Amino acid sequence: MKTLSTWHVVLAKIMTGFYFSKIQVQGKLSHKPTLYIASHRNGATDGQVYTWALGKTPSLISIQMLRKWFLRIIFDGIAVVRPVDTERYRISADQVASPIEEAIKQISVGGSLCLMPEGTSEWGYRPQEYKQGMAKIVQELKAKGIDFEVQAVGVFYTKPDGFRSRVSIILAEPFLPQSVEIDEIFHEMSDKLDDVSVNCQSVAEFNQRQSFAWQQAQIAKQDYGLAFLSADLNTTHASYQPAQTPIWQSSIKIIIKLIFVLTFFPTVLFAKLAEKGADGRNNVTFFRLLGGFYGSILTLILWIVLFFIDLSCAMAWIVSAILSWYFYPEPMPKALKDNA
Repeated sequence: MKTLSTWHVVLAKIMTGFYFSKIQVQGKLSHKPTLYIASHRNGATDGQVYTWALGKTPSLISIQMLRKWFLRIIFDGIAVVRPVDTERYRISADQVASPIEEAIKQISVGGSLCLMPEGTSEWGYRPQEYKQGMAKIVQELKAKGIDFEVQAVGVFYTKPDGFRSRVSIILAEPFLPQSVEIDEIFHEMSDKLDDVSVNCQSVAEFNQRQSFAWQQAQIAKQDYGLAFLSADLNTTHASYQPAQTPIWQSSIKIIIKLIFVLTFFPTVLFAKLAEKGADGRNNVTFFRLLGGFYGSILTLILWIVLFFIDLSCAMAWIVSAILSWYFYPEPMPKALKDNA
């Protein structure tokens, strides 16, 4: 039975906890061996964020994330080869076991597994097409008489590529699909996941829900994900515009950002260089976290050196760094553009 190591879980929480201002979890986990079906919005960052809700439960993870040693330090899971991996990296699917077989094996021996049935992530107004593999897994497990449950998990980002933005994870009620045929099982599971995911009919609806959820999160202190799902579309929600910030407050925010960049300079530099590898809003954070992680090693070394040079200066430097991180301004969501 595969579980994530304590190292990978703790590191994932440290990295995402540093990057995002809040990561809130709504709902309760199943107590049985569980197939978690989760929405996929923000690249490999989703897997790290889900550790806040799922702990050591492994995910099916693209083999590209485990090919290099510097990636294996940060990421772990059950490797799968996606069609896109074959196209981009010429990796044969025969290099690892079938993801369906691995999932069945994992749950059959009492483990749990997180599966993102979209396969790849995209920052859009609705999920991408789900793969039928999730239904095949359930059908096989039921045929074997395994006692297990399925639980849908949705993730909501105020700004997927925004440093110090917030995240909401929504856990649906656990269930066991009652159907026998694959198509019917697939529809049951798809409906459950849609219920707790970003699943809008249009870009306009997405922007309307996003604006309402942001307003509720800022003013009423509601959970962003729950507010997004509960938005009443029969009521017109004007785009939330905070009160005009006085010049002195704007100046303070700029100063805070400058102090953060200065005190965490290697971290910021490596993150900015790494993000150049992103090809969309859905994987900017992944590259920032990857580069920032290794940049942070240099940051810590510089802090230690500063301790030996001047203790009082080092203490002031580190306190300034922590305060600038803590008070770093939370970014507003960005409206989704209609590319149709």
